[in-house]
Amino acid sequence: MKTMTASVASKEFGRYLDAAQREPVIVTKKSRPVAVTVSLQDWEELTQLRIEHGITQGLADLEASRFEEMNDTATANRLARFRARTHSAA
Repeated sequence: MKTMTASVASKEFGRYLDAAQREPVIVTKKSRPVAVTVSLQDWEELTQLRIEHGITQGLADLEASRFEEMNDTATANRLARFRARTHSAA
């Protein structure tokens, strides 16, 4: 996988885009990786794989009875758990 500094990517943006069409490019800033750029085709394939994986997981959860009915009470409980987690992390 190709690596390029943010300043080089900025100065040579055309070359940077061309490189990302061939393979993912890691962008570094202050010697640390901060981003990865992939081609649109690779992004679409990755997105499709994530969707397919999510559907597979969802079907497995249904088969294993790992689900809960969504009603007003369940929604309120989930929201309360989320808020409690959010406030305790702050």
